[in-house]
Amino acid sequence: MSLVVLDVNVVISAILAPRGVTRQILSAWEAQRFLLLISEGIIAQIEEKLRHPKIGGGYGVSEEDIVWVRSLLLTQSQVVLIKPQDIISVTGDPEDDYVLATTRLGKAEYLVTGDRGLLTLDEYAGAKIITPRQLLDSLPGKAEN
Repeated sequence: MSLVVLDVNVVISAILAPRGVTRQILSAWEAQRFLLLISEGIIAQIEEKLRHPKIGGGYGVSEEDIVWVRSLLLTQSQVVLIKPQDIISVTGDPEDDYVLATTRLGKAEYLVTGDRGLLTLDEYAGAKIITPRQLLDSLPGKAEN
């Protein structure tokens, strides 16, 4: 089973959009077509964005929803421990560098993102940096809508 890190933007999109590629990725994860690697820092970024009035607030995301998402990610994923000294400045963006540290320390095969800056890296620490569509196309089994 593939070890995958989903960038914050992919998770947020999957939560807020009822259809589309990112929601299909969530369905593939639920169907155990890949193992999700996550870290406390990524979860904290997701929570922050879901609490933002223009992001989660604009979609009616409640505090109860955010607690549920946090619990789901912590219990259904493999949590990678990241210490401050593990974070290497690669992109100049602390959030992206945290995602890259999770990818490296989790020994992920894929980092899935919509972030053009990360996508231009193409690969990091042995992980392919790919789009959500590329992940769906690479997974075994059928995609579910």
